[in-house]
Amino acid sequence: MNRTGWIFAMVAALLGAACSNEPTSSAPRAGTLVLRLTTPNADDGAVLFKVSGPPIDTAVAVDASLRLFTARTDRSTVVGVVVGVVDNGAVVTLQVPDVGLAGGYTAQVLEVAGRQNALRPSLAGYALTVAR
Repeated sequence: MNRTGWIFAMVAALLGAACSNEPTSSAPRAGTLVLRLTTPNADDGAVLFKVSGPPIDTAVAVDASLRLFTARTDRSTVVGVVVGVVDNGAVVTLQVPDVGLAGGYTAQVLEVAGRQNALRPSLAGYALTVAR
């Protein structure tokens, strides 16, 4: 193949790839994200938190041993209290319209009470993360 033919073949291949019917970006994929708590205490009884970012469809306690009460400030923000024997690990699941946006969510611990209903004087050592 001569140089002109080779250049023509390369341009045709590039144009074919550019005009392909294959999507160039992935479509939104609904799914579940998990709020994971890190706590320095072994006797937490309630955690007040806020999670915000891309849209959130629903929030649910991870199991029947925990109770979850929520309020929405808008479609992308949930303020909630999870009550029960609250330990390190998963506490709430979030149903979201696009799990690909998981990195866009932020979650914060606002207040914590021990099982004797006393507020913790400090939130040092507490964290909430959003993960797939």
